[in-house]
Amino acid sequence: MSAPPHAFRVAEGELAYAGFERRGEGLALVRAETVELPAETFQAGLLGGPAREPAALRARVGELVERLGGGVKEASLVLPDPWLRVAFTEAGELPAAADERDEVLRWKLKRLVPFRVEELRLAAAEVTPLVEQPEEEPHRYLLGFAVDALLSQLEEAFEASGVHLGRVTSDSLALLAAVGGRGGGRDGGDDGGIRVLARVGGDGYTLVFHRDGEPVLHRYKGFTAAAAGGFGDSFVERDLRLTRSFLEEHFPGVPMTSSLVLAPPDVEAQWLDRLSATLAAAEALGRAHLPPLEIAATTADWRRTGPLVGAVWEDVA
Repeated sequence: MSAPPHAFRVAEGELAYAGFERRGEGLALVRAETVELPAETFQAGLLGGPAREPAALRARVGELVERLGGGVKEASLVLPDPWLRVAFTEAGELPAAADERDEVLRWKLKRLVPFRVEELRLAAAEVTPLVEQPEEEPHRYLLGFAVDALLSQLEEAFEASGVHLGRVTSDSLALLAAVGGRGGGRDGGDDGGIRVLARVGGDGYTLVFHRDGEPVLHRYKGFTAAAAGGFGDSFVERDLRLTRSFLEEHFPGVPMTSSLVLAPPDVEAQWLDRLSATLAAAEALGRAHLPPLEIAATTADWRRTGPLVGAVWEDVA
C-alpha cells in the first residue's frame, strides 16, 4: 500500500508539515507549513527526551493541524537522527512469536549500545547478510530504536488532534528512501556497488552506506560540546577511512561507486572534498536525485524537503 501523502518532521526548534499529491510517476508538493517549538521543548539526552511540558507540545501540534484545515488523518513522522538510531546485528533463526523475537533482539541490542534497552522502542528489518557472515548466525537485521516515552508522547499529541502516526523514521533513513530506492537516484538503477549518503547537520553527521537502497552500514556521529562547530578534518577523515576499511573487509570486491552530500552551504564544499578523497566521488544532493517532484527549485531547501519526500515515497508493507 502507498504511504499516506502527509508527513510531519519534528526537531528542536520547529514542527514541520508537508502534504503531497501523486501525479503520474512522481509527487507534487501542495502544501508546507511550520510552527516554532520553544527552546528546550524536549528534555536533553543522547537519544533526545520527552517534552518538558506535554500539554504545550499537544497545543503546538494542535495549532499546526488546525492550520491545515482537516483532511489529515494518517501521516508519517520524521525524527532527527540522534533521536532514532540504527544498529546492525547478526543472528540465527529467530523465534516465530513476536514477544520472544523481540526479547532476542533486545538482548542483541544490549550488547551493541550504551543505553537502557528497557526504555527503548525497537523495530527490526532483515537485510542482506554480510559476505562472510558466520554460518551459525546466517541472518542480519537492521535495528531501529528510540526512547519509548518520547515516541508515545508524540503519538498521543497527534492522536489528540485526530492524526494517527504510522511509520516513524529518521532524517537519514527517509532521505535514503527518496534517493536510493524505487525510482530514486539520478539513474534509478543498481550499479552493484556501495553508495554513500552523507547528511550533515548542526547535531552531527550521518553516513548511510547502501546497495540499491538497502542499508549495509549506518553511522551517526554527534558533535560534542568540545567540537560544537564540527569535527576537525583529521577526526572525520580517520573515521571515514576506518569505515572504508570495515566495508572492504566485510564486502570484499564490492566498490564504493558514488557519494551524495546534504550539508549546510557553509560546509558543503568541505564535505564534498572529504568524501571524494576518502570514499567515492561526491556531489551535492539536489532536485535531480529525488523522485519526480513538482516544486519551485528556487525555494526548495533539500535539508528539510528531502526527508519529507522520502517519508511518503516508499510503499509500506
